Amino acid sequence: MTVSWSRFVRQFSTTAGRMAPPATVPSKIRNIGIIAHIDAGKTTTTERILYYAGITSRIGNVDQGDTVTDYLPQERARGITIQSAAITVPWNKHRINLIDTPGHADFSFEVIRSLKVLDGAVTILDAVAGVEAQTEKVWNQSKTIPKLFFVNKMDREGAGFSRTVKEIVSKLGTRVLLCNVPYFHELPNRDRKFAGVLDIVDKKLLEWSEGDKITVKELEGETLEEVARCRESLVETLGEIDEEVVDCFLETEDYMEVPADLLRRAIRKSTLENFAVPVFCGASFRNIGVQPLMDAVNYYLPSPLERQPEVNSAVELKEKGYVINNNDKLAVALAFKVITDPIRGVMVFIRVYSGRLQSNSTIYVNGEQVRIGKLLVMHANVPEEVSEIQAGNIGVIVSDKLKTGDTILFHTQKKKLSNKDLSVVANPIVVPPPVFSISLEPKTSGDKRSMDDALSILLREDPSLKVTIDEESGQTLLSGMGELHLEIARDRLKDLKAKIELGKVMVSYKETILSKKTATRESADGAKITVSMQPNPTDMRLLPKRKTYVDLSDNNFFMVDYEPKTWEKVLPYQTIVNALISGSISSIQRGPVMKFPLNSVLIGIESIEIPDDMNSAAPLIPLIRQAFFDILRDESAFNVMEPVMNVTVEVSPEDMGSVIQDLTSARKGVISSIDEETNGEDLAQFRDISESQYLPYDPTLEFLKMRDNFNGNQAINAIVPLKEMIGYLPKLRALTQGRATFHMEFKGMQQVTSDRLQEIMQEEYSY
Repeated sequence: MTVSWSRFVRQFSTTAGRMAPPATVPSKIRNIGIIAHIDAGKTTTTERILYYAGITSRIGNVDQGDTVTDYLPQERARGITIQSAAITVPWNKHRINLIDTPGHADFSFEVIRSLKVLDGAVTILDAVAGVEAQTEKVWNQSKTIPKLFFVNKMDREGAGFSRTVKEIVSKLGTRVLLCNVPYFHELPNRDRKFAGVLDIVDKKLLEWSEGDKITVKELEGETLEEVARCRESLVETLGEIDEEVVDCFLETEDYMEVPADLLRRAIRKSTLENFAVPVFCGASFRNIGVQPLMDAVNYYLPSPLERQPEVNSAVELKEKGYVINNNDKLAVALAFKVITDPIRGVMVFIRVYSGRLQSNSTIYVNGEQVRIGKLLVMHANVPEEVSEIQAGNIGVIVSDKLKTGDTILFHTQKKKLSNKDLSVVANPIVVPPPVFSISLEPKTSGDKRSMDDALSILLREDPSLKVTIDEESGQTLLSGMGELHLEIARDRLKDLKAKIELGKVMVSYKETILSKKTATRESADGAKITVSMQPNPTDMRLLPKRKTYVDLSDNNFFMVDYEPKTWEKVLPYQTIVNALISGSISSIQRGPVMKFPLNSVLIGIESIEIPDDMNSAAPLIPLIRQAFFDILRDESAFNVMEPVMNVTVEVSPEDMGSVIQDLTSARKGVISSIDEETNGEDLAQFRDISESQYLPYDPTLEFLKMRDNFNGNQAINAIVPLKEMIGYLPKLRALTQGRATFHMEFKGMQQVTSDRLQEIMQEEYSY
């Protein structure tokens, strides 16, 4: 029997901006991100979500440049997402705060800061390309976040649902739960057309036709057999984590008789515990499969009540949400993104972890009071003004006093916060170090102010960009994550009316300290301070707990490793800490070897003595600066670092020898693995699982001579200095007659050898 399924028809018939208000009960909120490799269909999927939720009255198109979430001129011109966009979407009595993130490696910081405030995520994969490099990177960055998979582009020639799922298991190292699988019509010429999905949980066939019509059909014949096989695999997997599923199956010994509601509860449990990941499929461009995916977001991804805030203080879950410091009147929020709107001014995106943040109130940021005005909820670039933002939600503060990474504190009844409450800090958003630099100069001396103003706006919006000014030459350098990143920054500066001349792109070198050093300075008025500088541990979890940590960028951190009980008798704790930070920042700007900025350094305050009559923290700033400069005088204690990249080259067997020779000799690279070794021993068990996992037959590949690796190519994985990868693409094309492709991503900063240091010293490079 064929019926119309009304809950999958577009929910709202009103035009954008007039939809019913979404639920604000914490259990009905979902903070999710859409993450994937570039061109997997993130923005296309988001546009369908907006349409079916009633936010928009028409569907935006990436190719036509009229999407809601990609609204920057550079995004619409290039057809890619550059900055994350936040949208609030109502869906089936839930409020979904959705963030569409970039897929290009140069904009990975946008993903990093978005992941900081998400409770769950949807990972979109291209069914033709499978698991791609950026997918693996973002997957690893979001390991602890519950996720769903959406295998997109099932309508494309060469799409392989089961092949892609097999790659998910073997490459990403996770188990999967097939919640729906593709359904194909057989055409008169025996080709197959993707037409819908088989719902494994509810045992139905969902079929899409032209327009918004979706029908539900009962299973019969081949579709019934396919769902039965998939249900068997689903029940068996869920039985490993949920005894209720096992007990229910044993009553009838029929996989088809296990109730859908029980399966949904078990799938949710499995998802929240990161035991396995639900998998869905569709073709967003053809409007197929998006509605079941959104239902799954409500069913399976966590609410804010199920994800504990990452803060340095005691957290307790109560009926209305998390309470921090045992104070239910205290609101704690994290600023994770800043944009500058030509009409509204500086807009700061925040995630509220506890309490209620109210408009037209006074908040605390870094121990200082800040007056704020309007609060907004954003629907991409369309704001909705609200009186308050409650715990679990994402919103916007209009203020030029905040920056990315700031912890925001507010008390609903008190204007002044206790020292205990002022010490609450959300875990920092770590900014990856920039690896490319470009010189900037104003076209005329009169253009310098407009350039500086534009740079100030740019750095506020994107902390992964960095500006350095050489004290000797006066040259201004803008550093970023890649050549495209700097290209977009250049376009943004032009949008901001900055008249500039650009130099050539250069690699960003750094310096670091080799071992822990300390120094002590004492002032004439009796203030005494002992500081330390040491290599920053790779794992920040090794640092002492409940201390004050501040991210100074470039993987440099400031730490007060001293109990400040006597400080508060003289000056407020945060006032002193702010002064110490101000004095410390200058010490990381220039190393002693080649004047490059410091990287991966942990700056510590070992001890401090403050005279009882000190009424200002200002004298501490030059004192701490002098102490750190004492450490920096020892050039032998430091070394230069250079950025190295993880490089993957997809190459045919006949070209492998010449490519490896070029990577290891001309480019000073080290081969880490070839082809099947890519995943490492730790993923061996998942390769076995991928072979034993039941997966439907891929009819779309029936007439295509395709293998797991495209044309039998093999993947060469190498670690190569970034300097040697500049201009690599033309060389690779020449070596392989255009048959090979490559991808690279930042691995980290690596200390150089003495021979390499001499090479760098001979380069035309200045800071």
